[in-house]
Amino acid sequence: MTSIITNNAATVALATLRSINNDLNTTNDRVSTGKKINGAADGAAYWNISTTLTSDNGALGAVKDAINLDLSSVKTSSTGLDQIRKSLQTMKEALVSAQSANADRASLQKNIAAAISDISSAASSAVVNDSNWLSTDSSAAGYNADKNLLANFSRSDGVVTVGTASLDTGDFTVYDAATNGTSTGTSTTIDKAVTLVATTASAGTGALTVSVGTSAGDLKGFMDTTYEISGTVGGATVTDSLSIADIDISALTSSEADLAKIATYMKIIDATISGLNNGATALGTTQTRLESQQSFAQSLIDINTSSIGSLVDADMEEESTKLKALQTQQQLAVQSLSIANSSTSNIMTLFR
Repeated sequence: MTSIITNNAATVALATLRSINNDLNTTNDRVSTGKKINGAADGAAYWNISTTLTSDNGALGAVKDAINLDLSSVKTSSTGLDQIRKSLQTMKEALVSAQSANADRASLQKNIAAAISDISSAASSAVVNDSNWLSTDSSAAGYNADKNLLANFSRSDGVVTVGTASLDTGDFTVYDAATNGTSTGTSTTIDKAVTLVATTASAGTGALTVSVGTSAGDLKGFMDTTYEISGTVGGATVTDSLSIADIDISALTSSEADLAKIATYMKIIDATISGLNNGATALGTTQTRLESQQSFAQSLIDINTSSIGSLVDADMEEESTKLKALQTQQQLAVQSLSIANSSTSNIMTLFR
């Protein structure tokens, strides 16, 4: 039966063409974007997972940037500290030479003064993003010697956690404006302690010790803080103080008292170098940890990127094959619809 009202063949052909066109549009979208999942409508589960992973990658990228900034501060401080340790070593070697009876102490003092100047330059130059860990002011508002350095990012059971690594910059602070001129001794000149100890040393009743800063391993601005010098004479303790920046051997002689002063200076430098070595160790350990976490963060980013790709990326070889097939099907569907539509016109011949 042929009807001029209802053309079932054309209806079927049109439905087939619509379906093919929809599939063709989907394939074209995948070919043009390179993705098979472009939105939640294309696959809600995969889209949700890929969106979360993409968000995590953004956070991991921010962690990497923050670690890189903290790492720059650590490396800069470490470089400055190495230079300062070399300058202190120069001072130590000058003091060793100064103990010789034939030493030119005025010339050696010039080396010491140059080393002190180099220490100041290295400390003031160790700046990253307006932050300086070697030259500080612990009395400033918001100051905290313990630096929390961003170390990692993790997600567990839907909870995001950011981890930090702590670094105590008090272990290697070179200048601290808050302690400038602070003395841990009880007198105003070095002569009192070292002279008494030197004059009684021959009798075996004198002993000299040096206390660095306020606690073991914490330098707290050693170029600004004066060191406590304790001398024991006949069972009694005499204390005095001295700052590294005040060391001056230019006018010293080869007398026993002056040689005792030079020995005291060496004790101070040795104690400071030892303290800085502890600080350098802390910086080195922190640098290794941050570099490891930075590398790990990049590995996580790479893994997430690969996972996202496996979920949403289109298989271009497959899509290319589909595209060719759908284009052929579209042409055939158009031809089929044309044939179906022409069938009704054939009825006119029956009425001629």
